[in-house]
Amino acid sequence: MEERKERRKFVRFKAPFCIQYSNADSSREFSGVIKDISMGGTRVLLDTPLDVSPQSLASLAIFLPENTLKVSGEAVWARDFGEKKEIGVCFKNIPDAHKEDIYNHIFKYFREEITRKWWQK
Repeated sequence: MEERKERRKFVRFKAPFCIQYSNADSSREFSGVIKDISMGGTRVLLDTPLDVSPQSLASLAIFLPENTLKVSGEAVWARDFGEKKEIGVCFKNIPDAHKEDIYNHIFKYFREEITRKWWQK
């Protein structure tokens, strides 16, 4: 069996963040949670079976205890997850300050994730 080549540039961390998601296909906002996140993108689980087109533009509000980060991205893939929708989003032009806020939040509240990834081969 052929080994699958990893295409990700950044390490993903399992750290739940609450979000609001909207895309170009809908004027509504949808609640959800981040399942994992990296400095390049995220996997979100929405509370609705929203129809999402690949390459559609997405806007996310990521709720941290200290502040709310507004980021934009592009839906790379989407699949049904029971009565919900799981979406892979690639960030577009995320400010370095937002990356730092995400990392600091993970370091503060999910330090074991960073430690586990650091020692992983």
